[in-house]
Amino acid sequence: MAGGGGGEEDINLVPYMDIMVNLIMFMLVVTAYIIELRQAPVLAPSYASSPAGGQQEKAKPYLTVAISSKSFSVLGSTPEVPAQEIPKQGDKYPYEELTQTLRSYKSQYSVAENMVLMADATVPYSVLVATMDAARGSVKEPLFPGVTLGLAVSQ
Repeated sequence: MAGGGGGEEDINLVPYMDIMVNLIMFMLVVTAYIIELRQAPVLAPSYASSPAGGQQEKAKPYLTVAISSKSFSVLGSTPEVPAQEIPKQGDKYPYEELTQTLRSYKSQYSVAENMVLMADATVPYSVLVATMDAARGSVKEPLFPGVTLGLAVSQ
């Protein structure tokens, strides 16, 4: 009987099942960790009707921070709030100076708690996130906790 073993043997599935259980446990742990990461709250613009009686409250002015490849621009929604440009320092964005500027705007002018953030299409995502962090300030004293993202249209 040369070459022969004609009998069938069952495949041992225990190692395969062990690997699959380990993979499932790994995915559950990773998914739980990812869910724990906080996402930055971004406010969508809302449309609302005017208050009853036709009386409109005077809305607080709000700030807009525009990010370009060369600078930050802090813009006010009313003429009373002046615009200011903060140029890049070399190839780095001046986040600390932006935070100080926003803090001074908030103390000098009665601006809203939320702000608009617009970025040029050439600005990296990491710069956008770091700018949002700079605009929020510290955890103990938040500057602008709500950020509405806008689209900067270039010509």
